[in-house]
Amino acid sequence: MRTYTEELLLRICQKLQLTPSLYEQATDRYETIAKIITKDDAFQKIDLNVYPQGSFRLKTTVKPLSSEEYDLDFVAELPADSAMTPHQLYDHVFRILSSDGIHDKMVEKKKRCIRVNYANDFHMDIMPGKLVNPETHEIVVPDKELKNWYHHSNPIGFAEWFEKQARTQILHEMSEQRAQFQVEKVSEQEVAKRLEPLRRAVQLVKRYRDIYCDKTHSEPVRSIVICTLMGRITSFTGDTLQIIASFCTYVNKLIAASHGKPFPVRNPVVDELLTEKWEEGSNYQDFVDMMKALTKDVDELTQYGINKDINQVVKRMFGETITDSAIKEYAAVLNESRNAGSLSVSSAGTLNTKNSGVSVKKNTFFGG
Repeated sequence: MRTYTEELLLRICQKLQLTPSLYEQATDRYETIAKIITKDDAFQKIDLNVYPQGSFRLKTTVKPLSSEEYDLDFVAELPADSAMTPHQLYDHVFRILSSDGIHDKMVEKKKRCIRVNYANDFHMDIMPGKLVNPETHEIVVPDKELKNWYHHSNPIGFAEWFEKQARTQILHEMSEQRAQFQVEKVSEQEVAKRLEPLRRAVQLVKRYRDIYCDKTHSEPVRSIVICTLMGRITSFTGDTLQIIASFCTYVNKLIAASHGKPFPVRNPVVDELLTEKWEEGSNYQDFVDMMKALTKDVDELTQYGINKDINQVVKRMFGETITDSAIKEYAAVLNESRNAGSLSVSSAGTLNTKNSGVSVKKNTFFGG
């Protein structure tokens, strides 16, 4: 049975995800863009493969802070035998979308991708790549910050690895839409109640990072670093808060063992250093400071047993507005169960709605 803290964290995760309408809109626009790109003459003889990556694929999307928007990531992948380079694909994608009559004023070039900015709550980043190992799904992608313009990546392989750590299946078979290209369907939208604690823990740590860095004006650690570090410590089952606590213990040991120097975090499925920016400026120290703050807050949260105290810590960690909404939602559920006569108290003194334990009488507010 979930504790009050776990119920609260579950509801916060639900509110961090894309709304059903926004998820459907993002899926439709992703498929529309894929069709526009693949219909171009440049790809009539190329089996271009388009698929989601990152949080959209891993089901760890996090509602951005008020001044930001959801970042949804996708890959446009050339086959290994194509004569076209990722750099050329990058230019083609920009050319097509900047002159298609729909996305003309919405497209901009980024260092590794083409970004499409929508006039609502999200933008799409399309990363061009080329398959170099069909068995492992390894690709090379353009990067303007590198002298040779390329670095290796493996979005599919990473998703499979993370999926194994989370102990469920999210990858779906490729669906052929035309003879000359494939567009992988975006998997079913995440539903917090069905997500493993690992995914919810990732969502919450990402949210904590966003709030912490916004307050301290510090450099946020990459989401893939959080996913990789957290994926390493989930060979057990536990609730969301237990996984976050284990994450803190694991990372703090790495920090202590590195003696003030950045410890490397490498992609588990490809030769890629994920923490290259930790060698720059104060990026690594920003991460260390965030982990100190997160560890302190988690320790405090695990010690509290009174709802009022729990609420205050959760508000500080994940935001006052979203926490207040989660508290009201859970209170409404408890009140509805009380009125229906299905609210009970377990032997440990925890309220639940499972009809187990001692039944709690309806509150008639008439003193009886």
